[in-house]
Amino acid sequence: MDIRQATLADQRELQTLGRETYRHYFGDLWQNSDELEQFLADDFSNEEMENTLESPDHRWLVLQEQGDTVGFAKVHFNQPVEGAEGRGAKLCKLYFKPQSRARGLGVMLFGAVETAARENGQSCLWLTVLQSNLPAIGFYQRQRMHQVAETAYITATQSTPLWIMKKDIND
Repeated sequence: MDIRQATLADQRELQTLGRETYRHYFGDLWQNSDELEQFLADDFSNEEMENTLESPDHRWLVLQEQGDTVGFAKVHFNQPVEGAEGRGAKLCKLYFKPQSRARGLGVMLFGAVETAARENGQSCLWLTVLQSNLPAIGFYQRQRMHQVAETAYITATQSTPLWIMKKDIND
């Protein structure tokens, strides 16, 4: 296993893997397929990827197994915690190929995210997670994160409830 910081050379692979894994895990939750495709087009656009891969306020980490990228994470530093006090590192993405789940890789990559946040002077790590995604909530609770607020992801056709979870890391 190898975890490293992503570079622009990883852009295409991250775009492909991101779109594929998002569709696999969350595609059925979208009531409107056009909204899903627009979300993915925006979230993994060339401009968005280039900006965040080169930004000192972002960190993309890739987890590789025998040279194959099986998962990745995206972190955005110095972000106000939604629904709570303070600022910290927002874990924007923690995605794995379906066949790579439930093998302890999430714990490894989450640990690397936490290390990156600490190294960048962040006091906490926070994220949003679907309230219906009980496996992910359980995973984050095992990483000592706790719910601090709730919000929703709103589109023209639906509202999806989310928990905001947080972990203090300045101890």
